[in-house]
Amino acid sequence: MKITESIRLSWRAITGHKLRSTLTTVGIIIGIAAVITFMVLGGGLKQDVVGEIETEEDPTMQVITQSEGGGLGGGQSVSVPIYTQSDVAAVSDIAGVESVAPSASLSAVQLTHGEETITGGSGSVYSVSAGTPDQFDSELYNMTAGEAFSSQNEAVVNERMVDLKEEVGGENLTVGDQLTITLQDDRELDLTVTGIVDQDTGGGQPRVFAPIDHYDTTVETPSGDEERAYPGMLVLAENVDRLESVQEDVEDYFQEESVAKELKNTGYTIEVQTVEDAIDQFTSFLDQLQLFIGGVAGLSLFVGSIGIANIMIVSVTERTRQIGIMKAVGARKRDVIQLFLVESLILGIIGAIFGVLFGLGFGYLAVSIPGWPMVFPVDWIGIAVFVGVLVGVLAGLYPAWRGARVDPIEALRRE
Repeated sequence: MKITESIRLSWRAITGHKLRSTLTTVGIIIGIAAVITFMVLGGGLKQDVVGEIETEEDPTMQVITQSEGGGLGGGQSVSVPIYTQSDVAAVSDIAGVESVAPSASLSAVQLTHGEETITGGSGSVYSVSAGTPDQFDSELYNMTAGEAFSSQNEAVVNERMVDLKEEVGGENLTVGDQLTITLQDDRELDLTVTGIVDQDTGGGQPRVFAPIDHYDTTVETPSGDEERAYPGMLVLAENVDRLESVQEDVEDYFQEESVAKELKNTGYTIEVQTVEDAIDQFTSFLDQLQLFIGGVAGLSLFVGSIGIANIMIVSVTERTRQIGIMKAVGARKRDVIQLFLVESLILGIIGAIFGVLFGLGFGYLAVSIPGWPMVFPVDWIGIAVFVGVLVGVLAGLYPAWRGARVDPIEALRRE
């Protein structure tokens, strides 16, 4: 039997039972649409977070503490004050290091600007970070107005903080304005805004950057001295060409002779990450999460294959007499197998096509809500179509084999 004749007969059988054929492909459509929707979401999120960061032009690295552990994301960052002033001085003396900026968070409970007061802080509404002017030399801080602070009575804010101030009413927050920040220990910081950085600085959260002088956490070192200690630091290499060697030297210092090595708890590791390392870690976690969710959504494909196999078995039973007539007039076993395989293949292709269309449609709607860019997962679209076709073929194998074994004499006796 010619393949064109098999396609014609298969299409007639499918269109002859429209509702049944539609319900048969629903499992495949849902599975493929779910997988593609999640891939579009993941791609849009990655593009939104890392798309505009030029890592090759930023000789910056962050020293952070991570907890050891498995899971999709591996270790998680923890905020523990273990990087002492001695460590800051020692890293500053490493060849190729331009500057070192210790960083920490201040526990704020209230911020006052003019007649307006914003309660919260500590990550709930806005955050207050402590650092040094050197941190603003990094490409991570894009100054859009003014300049970095230079004394302990000055501060820098990001554009998200300006937006927050506009949302609660009152006058706009600009360079030269006065802020009063009340901390949990009842200290009040009277700060003059000297600069504004872009909205993504600070993790996209409303944030005030204050001088590190206002951070006063100390620890007792193994030698018995009392030193100020920070949860992290930003290290800036002299240039991009020296970034790799400087990173290795900083890692060696913290692994072999740092005070932080002695202060950290068992189960914690000290990581020296470039911006590119941080992005790679984030995208690796997101890729694993996408695969996990995609695998769960892919279970619908398995359900869809069962649906196709079931409907094809029913089709063989209903068309037993037709199969007998075909064999009586000379059709061979392979012709019958071909007929039912083509029918199941068509159902798989239809499911794949509509699954891709629905997946891209839902994905577009999903990324439009947070304003992420639309990313077309070309590889996953190809995989989805291949899986849809494969599911159709595999689901039709047993019914096709069963149909080919029908005895023509017994089949012709059946009404």
